[in-house]
Amino acid sequence: MALRYALLGLLAKNDATGYELNQQFKETMIYFWSAHHTQIYRELLKMEENGLTLSKHVHQVEAPDKKIYSITDKGYEALLVWLLEQPSVMPKLKDEFLLKVSLFQNLPSKKAAEYLKKSREHHLQGLEAMKMWRGMNFPDGRYSKNQLGEYLTSGFGQKYMESWVEWCDWAIQELEKMNGDEAE
Repeated sequence: MALRYALLGLLAKNDATGYELNQQFKETMIYFWSAHHTQIYRELLKMEENGLTLSKHVHQVEAPDKKIYSITDKGYEALLVWLLEQPSVMPKLKDEFLLKVSLFQNLPSKKAAEYLKKSREHHLQGLEAMKMWRGMNFPDGRYSKNQLGEYLTSGFGQKYMESWVEWCDWAIQELEKMNGDEAE
């Protein structure tokens, strides 16, 4: 259900096609929420059926026709209600990587360290991409009111990636200590 509100929030900024919404979602929300493009298109159809959005078909000669979505007053009201609603459940963390780490006692520490080093590299690449995106979109830390949410959440994403890299460094050191103990 949260995908619906993410899409309404994007449409509250400006009208967009399903393709554009998918791209915006990937650029601005991917580090804290995930959705496949088929989920996005399916949700757009439901939102229109429920009167939260409207769409208009635009005929194009040189390209396929496109469908542009806009938020309705009813959709905007639903978005505001959702934004002000307090979460009723505790935040969940469901991370397959951490599940694997919790079972590292079943691996030789050297193999576990190799696994963490690959993860560290992956998160470091994500961090660099995020820094570059933030630099292009928020030069010198400047942003407009319309960009506030993206600025704050991308800052969280950057700190999240930095935290993963730091945690991997620490965990690798712990495993390397264990390697020294195993050699004795």
